[in-house]
Amino acid sequence: VHTSKATKLYLECHGIWTIEHPPYSPDLNPIEHLWWALKRTLHLTHPELDTIGSSQEDWDRFCEALKEAWLAIPNTLICKLIYSMPRRLAAVEEAHGYQTKY
Repeated sequence: VHTSKATKLYLECHGIWTIEHPPYSPDLNPIEHLWWALKRTLHLTHPELDTIGSSQEDWDRFCEALKEAWLAIPNTLICKLIYSMPRRLAAVEEAHGYQTKY
């Protein structure tokens, strides 16, 4: 992510260490699990939105449903994803950058 020389120099000068990993690394992106949960919740609670139109009224309905779906996601899931980061990092390191169970 931080590949420009200026960014690398800034991070190094300020004692901020980074790790090398592929630009697309789902093993290190727990947010992808959260997006999946949001989409699934939205689909289960508002299946009518699968065929939504493009009017302002449709957009407003979608936004309200999205807020409702977001609030329905348990905080425990978010905490679980956050706390999984050390295990994710260790798994990627152990797999030498190759795919992990995450």
